[in-house]
Amino acid sequence: MGCITDVKYLRVGQCRHLECIAARGGRFASVEFPSLCGLIHHSDIGWILFDTGYAEHFFTATKQFPQRLYSFALPVDLPQEQRLIAQLRCFGIAPEDIALVVVSHYHGDHVAGLKDFPRAKFIAMKAATEEMQYFSTRPWRATIQGKLPNMLPEDYFTRLNYVDDFGSIDLPNWMSPFSQAFDFLGDGSLLGIPLPGHSCGQLGLLLPDAVGRPVFFVADACWSLPACREGRAPSSLVNFLTHNGNAYRASFMKIKQLAEREPVLAILPSHCVKTWKEFNGG
Repeated sequence: MGCITDVKYLRVGQCRHLECIAARGGRFASVEFPSLCGLIHHSDIGWILFDTGYAEHFFTATKQFPQRLYSFALPVDLPQEQRLIAQLRCFGIAPEDIALVVVSHYHGDHVAGLKDFPRAKFIAMKAATEEMQYFSTRPWRATIQGKLPNMLPEDYFTRLNYVDDFGSIDLPNWMSPFSQAFDFLGDGSLLGIPLPGHSCGQLGLLLPDAVGRPVFFVADACWSLPACREGRAPSSLVNFLTHNGNAYRASFMKIKQLAEREPVLAILPSHCVKTWKEFNGG
């Protein structure tokens, strides 16, 4: 059976917005909001990505109106050394070496680099994908929801597998209150866990044994892990952008419970500077 042999937690650009938006009690000051993704090596299939962060395609996709409003509201900075392709090359990995990209959800800061991986298969939730297709002919609604359909590769749907089509398994008791997951590779090493609320069909990724410890990528189910542990959810100001507020709060509280009970588990949100530094030994 295959296994996870390496996990990296990469910072791929950042935008800026108010700290008090990400967590109640935060400062009324602009802070960096990094876009983080996972680089995973599996002994059988090779290199896997969990999301892609920002990429040059984001700037192209937001040149026209109304998409330009997205980049105006959330100014993005993507230094050359943080670009995912550049970081992969530092590890000796070519874009063609990426075998699989797991898409947590379709917000622009999570999928901007999908076009850069011509041989990769994609995995995403069916509901999230159907919503993205709906937005493809509704640019205003797409922009308001942070979705940029023109960032998808032209052959995206021919390379896409729906999470919903994979077999589900029971999770071990230590993952409670999460109880079920989708087994992507059939060996229990790469497990998809729905995290509804923030965006339609948001997906988390659990690696039960990632080189000696479990790792759980939770996307935007929480933005700050320290704030989540304290029960400080994002500001109510983001509710109008949240797909389902009640579902979001339920996912947030499940992660809080898990973080309190399982300190060995590395819970990795997609925008938490502190978690990124700690995981990388900083």
